[in-house]
Amino acid sequence: MSSAGGGGGESGGVLVDELELERPKPRPGVSVIAFGGLASLGAGAVHAAAAGIHAEHRQLAQIFIVTAVFQIGVGVWALVRPMRTAAWGVVVINACAVVGWVATRMIGISWIDGLEVREAPQFADIACATLGMVAIVAACVGALLPADRQRTVRLIAPALLLGAFTVWTMMAASTHVHSHDEADHGTEPAGAAHDHGDEIVTEVAGVASGAADESLPHAHDTAATPGAATDGHGHGTAAEPVAPAWPRTWDPSQPIDVSGVEGVTIEQELRAITLIEDTLRELPKYADTAAAIAAGYTSIGDAGTGSEHYMKGDLINDDALLDPTAPESLVYAVDGDQRTLAGAMYIASPRPADDPTLTEWAGPLMTWHKHDNLCWATGADGKATVVGVIDANGNCTNGVRAGGESPMVHVWITPHPCGVFAALEGIGAGTAAVSEDQRVDMCGEGHGDHGAETATAVTPKPYDPTMPIDLSGIPGVTPQQQAAAENLIANTVVRLPMWSDHKVAEAFGFRSIGDGGTGHEHFVQWDWINDGVMLDPGQPESLVYEPQPDGSKKLVAAMYMLSTDIALEDAPDIGGSLMQWHIHDNLCYTNDPEQPRVVGLTNPDGSCPNGLVKHEPAPMIHVWITPHKCGPFASLEGAGAGQIVAGEKRLCDHQHGSGS
Repeated sequence: MSSAGGGGGESGGVLVDELELERPKPRPGVSVIAFGGLASLGAGAVHAAAAGIHAEHRQLAQIFIVTAVFQIGVGVWALVRPMRTAAWGVVVINACAVVGWVATRMIGISWIDGLEVREAPQFADIACATLGMVAIVAACVGALLPADRQRTVRLIAPALLLGAFTVWTMMAASTHVHSHDEADHGTEPAGAAHDHGDEIVTEVAGVASGAADESLPHAHDTAATPGAATDGHGHGTAAEPVAPAWPRTWDPSQPIDVSGVEGVTIEQELRAITLIEDTLRELPKYADTAAAIAAGYTSIGDAGTGSEHYMKGDLINDDALLDPTAPESLVYAVDGDQRTLAGAMYIASPRPADDPTLTEWAGPLMTWHKHDNLCWATGADGKATVVGVIDANGNCTNGVRAGGESPMVHVWITPHPCGVFAALEGIGAGTAAVSEDQRVDMCGEGHGDHGAETATAVTPKPYDPTMPIDLSGIPGVTPQQQAAAENLIANTVVRLPMWSDHKVAEAFGFRSIGDGGTGHEHFVQWDWINDGVMLDPGQPESLVYEPQPDGSKKLVAAMYMLSTDIALEDAPDIGGSLMQWHIHDNLCYTNDPEQPRVVGLTNPDGSCPNGLVKHEPAPMIHVWITPHKCGPFASLEGAGAGQIVAGEKRLCDHQHGSGS
């Protein structure tokens, strides 16, 4: 019995050993909470690596360092003590980091240096946010798993992959450039290389880190070889540093170049580049004015200037500054009924134009301006429109003076000879806190070089409306005045022919004043004289026709008239000495409210003979769409010349005249 029992016991022991051998041994595993901690460690390491790249933004770099410390801290805690408390710590810290990242990609944060403008996502920050989200998910799952299953999850291989991904992301973060978007904007021709981002990244990274290759010329290296400024990578020599001229002709199909401008910091360069790129990317969704109207933008009624602004007023007083996803105003180039999206006009909330938050944003690259000389009125549809400009006394004859408290700046998405941030010309240029010769939003001499070389003498060209308009060569005329005058002519030449048939004009209320015997017959739309619309070929106050031998009438000019309550001395100085306004204060008309006709001149005392009436004079100017011996703005001769400002000499621009 004992032997059998012993044998049985021995046999039983062997069976137990065999069963133990057959039972599968547990494979090595990693706690889900620990895996979340590892992901948090990775995100923290990436933030630590990126802090150095943002050293120029002290506040932002400090935020990265603090975030890194917390992410690494909870990560180590979760690795050493994978408990539920540690798991929730990982969740809270990484959730804060991810939410903060999302916020910086949606809006600018004005109170954090370096995050004032919304940033476009890049690989390094997307990867870092992904690590944070992995940490959140893993920690949540681990906290909800039963305790006896915490170490049964086999995550060794994923953990190794996570570590490799972290190292890769840290390397990418070391070359990440803050506030620089490398997205394609779709503005280059097919196959064109949009390489300005790589150039700027390389140059800035070298300067910021101090570890650039000594054999290469740097962005601000005064020892670079002469002539290197032509490619944007060296801007002078050791003996004679020369900063490239600014502004520069802007062509969105070419690499963006804002480099080397004296007084501009690397941070300001990068801000400007990001704003330009984001505007190029975001703005085309408003290419159709219908899309702008659907988004809440309304025209301010300034199409007659050649540029029409659509504005969204409720964006002006928000806290966003230079936000391409929500520009305060859109600018369309006007060509008849066609509207081509040309740029954005960003408007700041009311403040001085030289407020440091504006002037320091892009430094000498930008000039902010205001429009404090406009008169506004509310139309029947309840929308505010521009109805004129103030007179010499600062008063509005129509509407009210408003809207001059907010500074603004343009960003063009179409080519512009005066730079990407150029203001409009003439009245559209507004006023700035600096003198006109200090503004960098206007063309310098020569337009193409913008002051890089001394302008050479220009021989004036005769005015020919069938050729490109060129009013250059007149001393004392500023580039802004020349451009404003040329724009007015071009707009008139293109649009005025809609009135070529005088019967069409009559259908719109134009009436002849009966002066065809002089060789020029004026058709006047009397209701449009005091409507507040100025210099609009789609709504001219008067049309000038030449009677033809066959009885037809040939349209030759517009005669634009200001409101009768604007004195001749207060007529806007749009084209400088190229333009001369006049009035007709000596004409007597028939007393016919429907179709008054000129029948004579006033008596010596300024009165009209019995039965005739004298109309209130309005400043006026011709714009000829046919050649004229005295130039495109010539008045008529004799009694038709009218009266000019006392003391002035009658203008006959022979230099631009046709000579006929």
